[in-house]
Amino acid sequence: MKVPSGGRTTSVSFNVTSLIDIVFLLVIFFLVASHVARTEAVEPVNLPEASQFDDEDDPTPARLVVTVKADGAFDIAGQPAELVEVEQRIVSGSEESAGQFEVRIRSDRDAPYEKIEPILLACARSGVSRVGFAVTPKAE
Repeated sequence: MKVPSGGRTTSVSFNVTSLIDIVFLLVIFFLVASHVARTEAVEPVNLPEASQFDDEDDPTPARLVVTVKADGAFDIAGQPAELVEVEQRIVSGSEESAGQFEVRIRSDRDAPYEKIEPILLACARSGVSRVGFAVTPKAE
């Protein structure tokens, strides 16, 4: 048996491959999550003009954005929805976050009011007092 003649050199090395994989997965997750959050309110809608408006863009954590298209169809987070689903989301949102729930209506300027009124009535029945309309500033 041969006896080693030199002293052993112990070096500590870490395998960081799994750490790099996790970091890349987190980066991809946050990129996709931010894309979904941005596209929620980007559905192309011809918003009405208003001479006075509140330019608050605070990120309310409990907000439901309902888009009403010119033909009267509803969208929630870019997905088509029926009026019953919109009303259910309003009721469940108001129950989950008492007093902090907000409904933002993004309505096309050509959408008939009879399509917007049921959303307002559902908010009133559920006790949601924070209802806002997305508008564009009126050109002066």
